[in-house]
Amino acid sequence: MKVTVENTGPCRKSLKVEFSGEEIQQEYDESLAMYAKHGRVKGFRPGKAPADMIRRMYDKQILEGLHEHLLAKGFQQALREHKLNTVAEYDLQKSALKAGEPFSFSLVVDVEPEFELPTYKGIEVDAKKVEITEDATTQAIDRYLENMGKYEDLAEARPVKEGDMVAVDYVATVDGQPMAEISDKAKGLATGTDFWVIANEEYSFLPAFGPQLVGLSVGDSKDISVAFDAQSPIEELRGKTAVFAATVKKIRARTKPALDEALFKQLGVKDEADLRATFKNMLQGEADRQEMARRRNLLIESLMKNAVLDVPESEEQEESHRIVYEMVEENTRRGVPEQEIRDNIAKISESAKTAAKDRLKLRYLLKRIAREEKIEVTDAEVAGLMNAHAARSGAKSAKEWLQRAKLKETEVRKGLRADLLTTKTIDALMGHAKLTGAGAAEPK
Repeated sequence: MKVTVENTGPCRKSLKVEFSGEEIQQEYDESLAMYAKHGRVKGFRPGKAPADMIRRMYDKQILEGLHEHLLAKGFQQALREHKLNTVAEYDLQKSALKAGEPFSFSLVVDVEPEFELPTYKGIEVDAKKVEITEDATTQAIDRYLENMGKYEDLAEARPVKEGDMVAVDYVATVDGQPMAEISDKAKGLATGTDFWVIANEEYSFLPAFGPQLVGLSVGDSKDISVAFDAQSPIEELRGKTAVFAATVKKIRARTKPALDEALFKQLGVKDEADLRATFKNMLQGEADRQEMARRRNLLIESLMKNAVLDVPESEEQEESHRIVYEMVEENTRRGVPEQEIRDNIAKISESAKTAAKDRLKLRYLLKRIAREEKIEVTDAEVAGLMNAHAARSGAKSAKEWLQRAKLKETEVRKGLRADLLTTKTIDALMGHAKLTGAGAAEPK
């Protein structure tokens, strides 16, 4: 057997395997002997039929089995001889297979990149010192209490403020035509009497309607313009702008609950000082997590900057397609119109291609570092993470979670193992990092 391997690009090789006629004949004869021993021929006991008869009866089956055997044998030999770690194989070309004649096949393979590891211990990372001020604690408590508050009629008259609840009467038109006449589906939206609206964007019943009420007083009227995008459920309104002639009827403001014994008991704290300490600890914990994420990102950026390696083209394309899908899904969830997504698909694809290279580059870097540092993930750790996912989803067991989510256990375990290895490796790198800056003196 002769194996030839040629470099045809970054992480890509052309593989050719050749068998001589003598090798093929020997392999064929060995297979023929097995059929002669175990094959069934009418009128003969097993192992007693003439070889020529066995050859005529089983030649097709012998060659079919031999074909698969030779492909596997040649491929494995090529991997061993040239120490190849393949990630994809394609473009298989092969000659006809006949007893006693030479046989060859070739294919293209993508392999894991070979590269020199950059220095990964002692990477300098700027560490900021995170402190939660009393003002930040006060603001967090105020926001929390505001969300707990109930809407009540105003004690004194004033204009609408952001976040107020406002009762309005309105009549809508589109291009000067009453909306009720546009379509039956639009009738329910065309008019409103004592219709309550929250005066902000997040909770407005229509895009931009609520914020345009800010500054109006009871009795004031205003024409409010609302643009309907291509995703509007009412087809006749898509791409059109409606004008809502609205009049403010009543204003309600959200009143914060008082800091009293009843509230402290409800929140499970002793007093105001305990409440402030609880909020400050929560804010500190979140700030610490954000700071650690920032430090990890800085470490990864430094590691990537000093690493020189190519990534397999096939994996880059696959990862790029996956990222495009993720970006489109995210834009759709954010309410970006479908046409806008289509118009920007070229930019999305280009951005995904760059992100795919970075993802793969980091993946291979961390994989090599994990091997160097003998970092491993145990089956128990994977099982623990699966159980955690199951618990968060409300499932009683990992098996139930997988069934509910219609996930394949093998693929889930593989993905979780890779995620855990990445996390543990970055943790190890952070443990070796050299912290600088105001936060460097803090315990790691």
